[in-house]
Amino acid sequence: MQKQMTQTQLARAMNVLIISGGASVMWQLVCAIQPLFTVFFQNWLGASAGQLGLLVTVIQLTAVFQIGGIFLWGKYGRQKPVFIIGHVIHRSLTAVIAIVAFYVARGGSAQRGILIITVAMGLSWAFANASSACWWSWVADIVPDSVRGSFFMKRSSILQIVNIAWFFLASTLLDLVPRSHTLVVFGAIIAVGAAAGLFDILIQISTPEYPPETGQEFDPKIILEPLKNRNFVFYSIAVGLAIFSMNLIGPFQSPYIVNPNRIGAPNTWLGVMSMLTQFIWVLVAPFWGTIMDRWGKKPVVVAGTLLVLPWAGFLALTPTNYAIVLPLIAIGLGFLAPAFWEGSNQMMLSMVPEKNRVAYVAWYLAIGGLVSAPGSLVGGLLSDALAGARVAVGPFTFGNFHIVQSLSIVLGCLCAFAVARTREGKGERFSFVIGQLARPQIIATYRGLDSLGRSRSIESNAGILRKFDAKGGRLALKDILERLDDPAAAVQEEAARALGRIPSPASVDALILHLLDADSDIRIAAARSLGKIGDRKAVNALVGCLWEPNPELQKACLEALADIGDQESIPHIMRFLRESQSDRMRQISSAAAARLGVYESAEEIFPSLLAAKKPTARKQYAMVMANMLGKPDEFYQYISGSPSVLQGRFTRLLARFSANMEAVYERERKRLKNRGDVIEALRAAVVEDRSEDALRETIAFTRKLYSDLFGPAATRELLSRIDPKLAVFAWMMDRAEEYLEREEPGEARGETCRLVTLLAIYALSAY
Repeated sequence: MQKQMTQTQLARAMNVLIISGGASVMWQLVCAIQPLFTVFFQNWLGASAGQLGLLVTVIQLTAVFQIGGIFLWGKYGRQKPVFIIGHVIHRSLTAVIAIVAFYVARGGSAQRGILIITVAMGLSWAFANASSACWWSWVADIVPDSVRGSFFMKRSSILQIVNIAWFFLASTLLDLVPRSHTLVVFGAIIAVGAAAGLFDILIQISTPEYPPETGQEFDPKIILEPLKNRNFVFYSIAVGLAIFSMNLIGPFQSPYIVNPNRIGAPNTWLGVMSMLTQFIWVLVAPFWGTIMDRWGKKPVVVAGTLLVLPWAGFLALTPTNYAIVLPLIAIGLGFLAPAFWEGSNQMMLSMVPEKNRVAYVAWYLAIGGLVSAPGSLVGGLLSDALAGARVAVGPFTFGNFHIVQSLSIVLGCLCAFAVARTREGKGERFSFVIGQLARPQIIATYRGLDSLGRSRSIESNAGILRKFDAKGGRLALKDILERLDDPAAAVQEEAARALGRIPSPASVDALILHLLDADSDIRIAAARSLGKIGDRKAVNALVGCLWEPNPELQKACLEALADIGDQESIPHIMRFLRESQSDRMRQISSAAAARLGVYESAEEIFPSLLAAKKPTARKQYAMVMANMLGKPDEFYQYISGSPSVLQGRFTRLLARFSANMEAVYERERKRLKNRGDVIEALRAAVVEDRSEDALRETIAFTRKLYSDLFGPAATRELLSRIDPKLAVFAWMMDRAEEYLEREEPGEARGETCRLVTLLAIYALSAY
């Protein structure tokens, strides 16, 4: 059955997910293993590091109940009811924490309270784990994979805003009340959190669920299917080990910070750290989501696994510098944490098949939970065992906390390498993503994406597309490709141009489709962009469009073929050059042939220069010849500008010509006789506007040059073997001499002679 919602239903379901998530955040902050809970449990109930570690381990060992969730789903064939019932019980049991807080505040046994919380939370998380896979599968059915990363990261940003406000309020209350009332305040805020947790579950009842497929019975064999997928199991273990490395020290950091015998920071600093982390989280989470949707989940998760690196700040933390070090740690965590905690689940969902998704999700959560479960216990026991350890390194003294922290960092970095070895399927390499993230322009591109989605005008969208470039534009590739089919032709054209600046195989394929589409409005822009990209895959399509009755399209295709430089296009360009009836198209095809190094094209280009009636056409043909004999577009400066400017440029060109000829003769160990006379004769003839005399002087000098260097009997074949340019130049001078011998009076003759002289001097100075 096709699973699809209307846009209205999808928008409403997403809004419910955001609202319920906000309530869930309030619950997690005080009823799950979070900083305020660990401070309450260890500092106010007096639990040891081993007891806290045991609690975390008990909770994570309940991950084994994930497998039971597969049976529940298989028995009832429904995801939503299993999740709702299981999580209502789960959240209700966490109210026991508030009851214990009030109980101990009234003089009850703290150790008994620790035991009650450990048992209650173990039961609570057993129900949670038995039903959580159904939630993930249910949500994956609702939110399409193409936008899932972006949605959950944006949702995460909104939830962190709730987290900031709730954490700051709770931690401030704890600092404001007298110590004698702290346990009562803890009980009150935990009770509010438990109520919010129930609301989180109950509001989701309104979200629809796709009906189960009929006619299929539950096959117990599907329970073990995920374990046969080695790549999936490897990834699940890698993520579990990453969480294990974090659990080694994570639960003990907050108590360490506020413990008067350690760092001694006020409880408010936990709020400050949380606020900073979550503020950065809010800013970067949507960005990570965009990266996941466009370049794959794995690079984001690999980066996120390195969130242990900012914890290196704990190694330098002291009671005198915590106001500087703690914010730096919080900022680093805020940048990397969403990439791991949100990205790892999204990567898992992208790896599993839809048909048996509940089983895969359950095993993922079970494996991850069981692998990570001993982390806190090992960390707590290790910390207790090393309680008396002291290692002095320079101005710092490292104790048990620092040793466990260092172990956590090293293991976490190793886990990043393990995640990188997982096969995700589609997606870019980690090195590519990091390279893109290192470019400051990617931030401007990301902002442009948001503006592109919100813009209401053609001009605005066209302007945004115009700003995307190769340095940061790869992030926008998907959106640019979509704009090729925009209702506005101006936006389509700017999208095509942007793709030319952002080369990729997807760009080439899309542009070729538009080039070959006779009804497309952007065929010319597509051809030009294909030329800029330079992919030979486009050659056949460009050649095919040469024969269409559209001069501008022909021009764009010729220039694109010249840009690509593929030798297979040469016969087609030469055929087009010979068959062209339009003088303009002959010029353009000549230029393309010259850029491709097709020296035979000179036989078409130079006669056209001599026969051209219009000054512009003569100059264009001269530029084509100059491109063949010298550097691309360098000759342009000698035929465009005011008379005084051109005179100065010609004088410098003559000097370069003279020096170059001297160098040529010197290399050949021959002497250039009467050098000054030759140069002066040329200069005088040009300055005095004796164009024919100047051309004759140039031809005579060329003949002598070739005779001196290659002998009087040098043939065109010999010159071609030495350098094709030599043969083309010699042939050009022969045709120029024939032109002089013809009696063709007119205004064009003098200008033609002057232009050919200038072209010859340029060619000799460039050789």
